[in-house]
Amino acid sequence: ISQSSDMERDLIEQATLLSTREEYIAWEQRCDEFIESLEEQSRIKRLRLSIGNRQSVIAYIARLESLKDSVRGRFVHVGAGYGDGLRWREIETAFESRILTGVVINSNHIDPHRFLEDASEIVLERVQCIMRRYDSIKINTLFNGEFIAGDKRANKSITTRNFEIYRCTDQREWYVSRVVEPILASLEEFQERDSGWALSRILNLTVNANKLNPLRAGCHIKLPEKIMLKRAVINVQSKDNACFAWSVVAALHPAESHTYRTSSYPHYSSVLNLTGIELPMTLSQIKKFENLSNVSVNVYAIEDGIVPIRLTDRKRSKHVNLLYVEDNIAGHFVLIKDLSRLVSSQINKYGHKKYFCDRYV
Repeated sequence: ISQSSDMERDLIEQATLLSTREEYIAWEQRCDEFIESLEEQSRIKRLRLSIGNRQSVIAYIARLESLKDSVRGRFVHVGAGYGDGLRWREIETAFESRILTGVVINSNHIDPHRFLEDASEIVLERVQCIMRRYDSIKINTLFNGEFIAGDKRANKSITTRNFEIYRCTDQREWYVSRVVEPILASLEEFQERDSGWALSRILNLTVNANKLNPLRAGCHIKLPEKIMLKRAVINVQSKDNACFAWSVVAALHPAESHTYRTSSYPHYSSVLNLTGIELPMTLSQIKKFENLSNVSVNVYAIEDGIVPIRLTDRKRSKHVNLLYVEDNIAGHFVLIKDLSRLVSSQINKYGHKKYFCDRYV
């Protein structure tokens, strides 16, 4: 890694001395060869690189691609594909569970807000492509820039938290609230500190998408008090890893009393078709269950309120809304008997109550 740092520094210094197109071509070739060697390190699993070192390799590649673009503009006419000053570059990595690492490379944006806005279409297009293949992913981003403080220069990153995205997630809302807003807030806070550092140049926005272990629920969990007080759910207490099935049965065959007991309902095996379904239930199996039992299912979770994490493609005459809750050990499905009551206290950013329907949220 230290050798990589030295090589990067040399390439940066050489770039400032380039004066002819021939010198530029030779420099770019050296740059490409170095990037190729870094990519080899990044994608080979047998190399015993720590997670931190692998992330450093990715950062080197991203910065060098940014450097190439900035130098290219001095010697090559900028044609189609570079007009907006942004370019997407995927980087192959050997991270466990990693689906994609990609970088939105900046060439001429100066304002961070404008850069993030213009990068949105590039990022969202890639996320949409991923979501055609996966039911759920975990994603985070890194804003990378060059900062100055007096005569000192340093590359620094602002990292956003991992966020779970499902097929029904509003991806544009995710990008604004989980990428743009926290990055700009952190950037402002960082520059207003007594450190003296100020953003000199926007390098790139790195996007990391990872597989999300599908929800697997089966144990009884005590519900949060705020959920219990709303009296909008039925928490069937089972010990057979079949809380999903029991919750569906509770919706289809309502009990007049003792709604939390499995003995108040017909056994799920007698009223549901679970052929080929492995319990405890996972999100990826719900579509198969819907087709087998002719029951549509929506799943919600608790994240700053009640949010949908799985919406059915087609609402059927038999329809069930479930709430997924989890603790540090396991997850659990409970029946939502009154969705409106469950979300009644939620307030949107305009100060109005949120009203959910079964399908569109």
